[in-house]
Amino acid sequence: MPHERPLLLLTRPRAQSARFAADFVARFGTGFDILTAPAMEILPERDPIPLDGVSALIFTSENGVAAFAAVQPDRSLHAWCVGERTADAARAAGFTATASEGTAETLVRDLAAAGPKGKLLHLRGEHAAGDVKGDLAALGFEIEKRVVYRQAALPFGTDVLARVAQAPLTLLPLFSPRSARLVGAELHDSPGRFALVPMSPAVAAAWTGPAPLAQAQAERPDADAMLDALSRLIDAFPAP
Repeated sequence: MPHERPLLLLTRPRAQSARFAADFVARFGTGFDILTAPAMEILPERDPIPLDGVSALIFTSENGVAAFAAVQPDRSLHAWCVGERTADAARAAGFTATASEGTAETLVRDLAAAGPKGKLLHLRGEHAAGDVKGDLAALGFEIEKRVVYRQAALPFGTDVLARVAQAPLTLLPLFSPRSARLVGAELHDSPGRFALVPMSPAVAAAWTGPAPLAQAQAERPDADAMLDALSRLIDAFPAP
């Protein structure tokens, strides 16, 4: 028998999904089923990271901060971060940090305006949105990049596919182009009813799953804006 409550499907790694689920419940209450099914697993690299000649660091994810901090104890370099969540993670790890507005484009813009001297080191995942290194190199910066973690795809289990198929509506926030591609491929043949919340136009463009009943894009690339977009969808599809 189909589940009568809408389903919130969270596909980020478990720690980020748990934090978002707590924020969702605080805002919308407990009238929704919540299912966490990570589309990828974060696998940090363990090799030492030398900092010879490096004058500042660039982080474009919390995972990059954690992977770097696990193998390099030096906290003397300033951290330029893609958004507040990443900057908060950097500060918690012991760095001084500057936050941009949540996209690779705004990070490049802020660095171009600040004009830090010397070599920059971008610590990133194997898959990343945008080309921070290429964009900054084109502006004349000396910059290197280093992959400090990999994102291994995780297939959905049959239990996840069954829950989605049975739900009257699946609310699906999507936070990156790669997660949109992976989740879209997993749900390509699903009979589920979907309401999508992509974080950006690039995320929306990467979706290849079933055509959604509705879609609301976040107005900013942050968790609060994702919750705002979910609110618009929830208002459009009130619970039975």
